[in-house]
Amino acid sequence: MSHGRDDRWQHLVSGAFLLDEAEPQAALHELRAYLHSVLEVFPRGLEPPEDFEAYAVRRMAGAILRALESASRRGGG
Repeated sequence: MSHGRDDRWQHLVSGAFLLDEAEPQAALHELRAYLHSVLEVFPRGLEPPEDFEAYAVRRMAGAILRALESASRRGGG
């Protein structure tokens, strides 16, 4: 595994700690910012046959972010 790939997984772990420590009133903002950062660390163009795990992380982060934004527009967050 390359160092760049190690950094991606470290980003996920450090983000989990960041979210665990977020103040309740800032948690939603922190979550959105973190999901955007995940989309930067796991760039567009990842192909499932080449790097399925990274593709799955990017796909899930994007889906969660879209769900949060949709809920926000409807007044749910």
